[in-house]
Amino acid sequence: MLDKIPALLPGLELPVIRGAAMLAAAMAEGRSVAEIAATLGGPFADDAAMIAASFDTAVLAFLSGRSEVGLALQADLVAQARIFRVAPGAAAIRATRPLRLLGFVAAGDLQTNMPIEFITAHLPVLLDIVFVTADGGLPLVLPEHDVAICLVSDSRPDILHRLAATLAGWPRPVLNDPARVLGGHLEKLSRDGISQLFAGSHTVLAPPSRTYARAVLCDAALEHDWPILARPAESHAGRLLSKLDTSAELAAYLDSVAAEQITLTRFVDYSDADGQYRKRRIVLIEGEPHLAHMAISANWMIHYVNAGMVDSAAKRAEEAAAMDGFEDGFARRHAAAFDEIAAALGLDYVLIDCAEAPDGRLLLFEVEMAAIIHALDPVALFAYKQPHMQCVFEAFGRMLEQAAGVLVE
Repeated sequence: MLDKIPALLPGLELPVIRGAAMLAAAMAEGRSVAEIAATLGGPFADDAAMIAASFDTAVLAFLSGRSEVGLALQADLVAQARIFRVAPGAAAIRATRPLRLLGFVAAGDLQTNMPIEFITAHLPVLLDIVFVTADGGLPLVLPEHDVAICLVSDSRPDILHRLAATLAGWPRPVLNDPARVLGGHLEKLSRDGISQLFAGSHTVLAPPSRTYARAVLCDAALEHDWPILARPAESHAGRLLSKLDTSAELAAYLDSVAAEQITLTRFVDYSDADGQYRKRRIVLIEGEPHLAHMAISANWMIHYVNAGMVDSAAKRAEEAAAMDGFEDGFARRHAAAFDEIAAALGLDYVLIDCAEAPDGRLLLFEVEMAAIIHALDPVALFAYKQPHMQCVFEAFGRMLEQAAGVLVE
């Protein structure tokens, strides 16, 4: 248990990192990984600058799909330093008194922690992050801050348990309390946990989902209605996800994947009358829904990057209309569902991927702590997203201000 509260000191000198948001922005501008990596090289003014460059090199490895390299670099890095400052964005630089935010993170890839810097980069917020370890807890000294936030996802329950004990007596306001993320058990935000949490709901459809050991999977599948979705239990972003129509297809699927734990979820055909599927990413900030994007595709397995939004002016026009009409349309139709989700989760900030079910309920695919929202889409094609995303970012900023009890400039 973590009982001792670290000393909170103003003016700490910390390694200043570019972070995922700044590096991803450089990639979105068309700069190559090699070109960006070259800017991270020495010579370095001091050890802090060298440590910061190592941090960003690890992040760049994650962004470019080299997770093993990034994890190895990160492990060496966290042994040297555990507190970092994210380089402030223009809004924070201009502010006379930016809000000071301390984020608790765990070692891991980009799916391990909430990528909050994609939001704070647009706000008058100074973000520091501290790595929490399963065996070592927190450093003895941390930077002074106005509000703290737990950025660790439910993929690291070991860290959440250690952090929950300390943050229960934290001297500053805490958002996304790790005790709420855990929710009394470790599976609250898993696909299985979400399906159980909303079983029988009149407003939310979370399709039945259950994780099995592969040794019993074929027999267990008989409990499910076909078609079903199969994926490794820890899979995200559609990795090794397949829609199966028969037990023979399930057997063939098992021959193609090595995972020992497989999650089966009932497939719900959520296509609209025009044969297109529409999946929305919704941000819940203090329970209030905000639309981050809507992907449109003829394929049921939609991700924004593969939905052809860049290639279709018609899809972009529809997304723009969905954003403009969100509050009076989708949000109003599913207001009861969003209220139910917010009450059940009890989190200050969380993202959900969802659609509309054929029976009119909100079809809930996934609840995510570590999903990304951003404003990196090419402005020439997605100009309509810039003001909408800024509104989302500002709602997040208001949450921070209210929690901290300060008004930033």
